[in-house]
Amino acid sequence: MPEKSVREMSAAERLHYSLSARVFHAVIICAVVLGAVLLVVGLSLYSVALSNQYINESFNTSRSAAVIVEAVVDVEPLTRETLRIYHGMSEEERETVGTDEYYARFAAVEDSEQQDLLVSVLKAFLTASEMDDVYCAMYDRETSAIVYIADPDDTDLSCPLGEWEPATKKELRTFLDWDGTGRPFYIGHTEKYGWLCTSGVPLKNAAGETVGFILADVTLGGVAAGIRNYALQYFLAILAVMLLLAFLLTRHMKKTIVVPINSIAEAAQNYVNDRRQGAEESDHFARLNIRTGDEIENLALVMADMERDLGEIESNLTAVTAEKERIGTELNLATRIQAHMLPSIFPAFPDRSEFDIYATMIPAKEVGGDFYDFFLVDDDHLGLVMADVSGKGVPAALFMMATKILLQNFAMTGRSPAQVLETVNRQICSNNHEEMFVTVWLGILELSTGTLTAANAGHEFPALKKPGGPFELVHDKHGFVLGGMDGVRYTEYTLRLEPGTKLFVYTDGVPEATDLSETLFGTDRMLASLNRAADDAPEKILSTVRADVAAFAGEAPQFDDLTMLCLEYFGNNTQNKNEKGGDTVKELTIEATVENIAPVTDFINAELEALDCPIKVQTQIDIAVDELFGNIAHYAYNPAVGPATVRVEVEDDPMAVLITFIDHGKPYDPLAADDPDVTLSAEDRKIGGLGVFLVKKTMDDVSYEYQNGQNILRIKKHI
Repeated sequence: MPEKSVREMSAAERLHYSLSARVFHAVIICAVVLGAVLLVVGLSLYSVALSNQYINESFNTSRSAAVIVEAVVDVEPLTRETLRIYHGMSEEERETVGTDEYYARFAAVEDSEQQDLLVSVLKAFLTASEMDDVYCAMYDRETSAIVYIADPDDTDLSCPLGEWEPATKKELRTFLDWDGTGRPFYIGHTEKYGWLCTSGVPLKNAAGETVGFILADVTLGGVAAGIRNYALQYFLAILAVMLLLAFLLTRHMKKTIVVPINSIAEAAQNYVNDRRQGAEESDHFARLNIRTGDEIENLALVMADMERDLGEIESNLTAVTAEKERIGTELNLATRIQAHMLPSIFPAFPDRSEFDIYATMIPAKEVGGDFYDFFLVDDDHLGLVMADVSGKGVPAALFMMATKILLQNFAMTGRSPAQVLETVNRQICSNNHEEMFVTVWLGILELSTGTLTAANAGHEFPALKKPGGPFELVHDKHGFVLGGMDGVRYTEYTLRLEPGTKLFVYTDGVPEATDLSETLFGTDRMLASLNRAADDAPEKILSTVRADVAAFAGEAPQFDDLTMLCLEYFGNNTQNKNEKGGDTVKELTIEATVENIAPVTDFINAELEALDCPIKVQTQIDIAVDELFGNIAHYAYNPAVGPATVRVEVEDDPMAVLITFIDHGKPYDPLAADDPDVTLSAEDRKIGGLGVFLVKKTMDDVSYEYQNGQNILRIKKHI
């Protein structure tokens, strides 16, 4: 049984993270938030109401006391005398408040009958009310103070006649500037009294002047106690309601949501288990019979429909998958067939030393429409094809294979490239219902002379590198594409390939490769890439271009097939007569490798033996050839491999053999190095240089020059 892709919850996790628990937690949180808000609002309202109650009570008490005081006591002489004495003191004397000396100044006022009567009236109101104190005082704006006239309180908090306390500006404005409306009160906090609410009314004389205030104090400790009791009762009520609501909602949610969802989850698990075991039941969700009348019931119905549809989809998917696998198998087979249709074994002609060739094709899809081809028409002619079929995929691949066969078959008949294209075009147009076409470059190389005859049917310009020069485009004349129109005539042209010449042909997938910004690779970048590897072998050249295209495209998908072919022409063994003095000239062009030292030596020895060259001279020449051709093989094209030409000339009067070594590798003069000191021991002498030194000593003449991108080294030996 396959492993489960999703981890199942444990029983503890289900209990903690279940919907029931989440609903319960959500209800608790909501109830706590709602209860806190209600508690704050309730406490605010309660505290305001309770404060107003205390303010009203103190105001009513002070007002009632003021009415009686005004009726039975003449307060004005008391307040005026008290304030006179108060104002008559210096600031230092006022600061002695609380001392016997300070109170002695007010003794005469204290002993008056009106003072005793005022105290008696106030004490009666204090005793009859719930106020903390009922007293008479006067606010003095000049010194920002309240000066006590009469205080019936007999506790430690009593304020004797003449005692003063600082008053705030707000307190002064509240009582001195009262306009008779509302209830003047002031709530403040001091270390002596704590939080205290003071309310009162002014006493007026006959002229309407304020001569004092009857004030009533009440501490707010009762307010705090009342708020605490209210908060505790309110909290307990909210807690009880919250728990009851959470229980009822959780029970309801469990019945209407949790149980149906768990039933759906269990049905889904049973469905998965049955599918794994191969059971074909299709009513796991239909049996649930959920009747909640909401989205959960709709979900159960949708799941039931989905289960039935999945059965049908699975059946269809099985058939589609089988068909897709069949098509994939056939595409893989088509890919292999197409790959086998193109020459893919390299080296392609290991027994031919006149040329080296390499080609690649990377399709954009499983199979492509590009193709290349090369084949020997006969022992001296090599056919070269590079083509690009319109479209991609299987249709292009089928069209490609048919075109490839036609091109090769008609080229093998000995027709010229133009004749081959005309014939193949006629064959395609005769039965081209799909109106497909193909661009073709076709060339036939005469290996013995290096003459390349080619024709172009709407294909890309080939690139040619002559010995010592860079790759350049050959702007040949384009004919119309094959399959586009019947009766088209094509024009041929010829190129002379000297030994060391390289030819590069390709499809538009190379210059039209794009990066993510839709920028084309272009022929300029292609030529730059070719010239970076100009001295390399064909395989290395194609590898360099392919790597540069891939680096340029980056993450962009390959849009078109990428097809390339590169040929390097080494030339053929030639034998001709030099008309200058009738001297004989023979020439061999061959790859500069260590393995080819023996064939070069055999080539030269054959000429020497024909001249009856003495064995000693032949041996000296063989040693020189081995040293010089070995240097070319090791250093001229390193690490790549390139061609080298060995030319043998015979001079008369006196008879001598002139041997010339020519390569297109890095400029290097082996004669420029200093001769080694042969008088030293082998341990003291520097390594290297002995071979060239020996050549200089045994040959009659040795010279070097670098001309037209070629290293030219000549040795001459008299026979």
